Amino acid sequence: MTAILRAVLGAVILSLATQAHAQSWPTRPIKLIVPTGAGHAVDLMARILATGVSQTLGQTVYVENIPGASGILGAQKTARADPDGYTLLFAPASLLSSNMYLFKSLSYDPTKDFAAIAMVCDSGPMVVSVNPDLPVTTIPELIAHGKANPGSLSYAVDGSGGFAIAAARLLNKRGGIGMVEVPYRSSPQMVQDTMAGSIQVMVTSIPPVAGAERAGKLRWIAVSSAQRFPGQEKLPTIAETFPGFQIDGWFAVVAPAGTPAPIVQRLNHEIDSVFKSPDVRQNALSLGMGVSDAGTPESTWSFIHSEQVRWRALVQELGMEPQ
Repeated sequence: MTAILRAVLGAVILSLATQAHAQSWPTRPIKLIVPTGAGHAVDLMARILATGVSQTLGQTVYVENIPGASGILGAQKTARADPDGYTLLFAPASLLSSNMYLFKSLSYDPTKDFAAIAMVCDSGPMVVSVNPDLPVTTIPELIAHGKANPGSLSYAVDGSGGFAIAAARLLNKRGGIGMVEVPYRSSPQMVQDTMAGSIQVMVTSIPPVAGAERAGKLRWIAVSSAQRFPGQEKLPTIAETFPGFQIDGWFAVVAPAGTPAPIVQRLNHEIDSVFKSPDVRQNALSLGMGVSDAGTPESTWSFIHSEQVRWRALVQELGMEPQ
């Protein structure tokens, strides 16, 4: 009985201490880790979020860029941080879903090391771009052209992996197009070669090719999201040709596992408030990201889990081997 009473008393004391900490939080600046270099679309969106939350919390939220190893370094640092509400991660979809199948080992556990806080972006599609001289304007025409001219088409992708390469491979496989994959180390070179015609097709996120499309140097023919992208409603989805086709980037804010629930709820509320701003939503769209709302911590985790399940099936279908 004495041992039981001690355990109960310890739990009560811990609970009271946690509540007291949560009520006084935040008393100092909060770090938002971004697992990319400065200036990328991900970084820009994170800074928009940090600025908005700083204003509503009355405490500075600052961005710390930790690029490298496909974002793994940033995820690892967050997972090992104190769960006190002062370290957050602006997490791209790959860190919480596909990485667990594409790497033989990770220095963090996507299912155990984080507390889900809020969705930031629920749609960041890949876009299929073609050289304007290629006589195709739709996915069915691309498939027909590839089958009528075997071996004539090549497609450019970022050789470091990610969602774009999976989207390109899945389109190639399901369409039986027979395109040759050409990996690149940088998006600018991919864009240049596709505009020049040495590569006919490329699959990438929207920002790297937005300027070339507006200038008429590339033609967009489809996006990889389940629904048409806001502001680009005339652009069809690949799913309109292949029902169920979806490879969509997204972003969530997470914290180290064990972060007190009242802090998680407060952050969720503040992030949701920021994304109710029409200006923030428009800025997100200009960066190729669609924003709905923050959801709840529970719905955010449920979405992450469903994406983990979906990516397991995609990796199996494509036969992608862990690195």
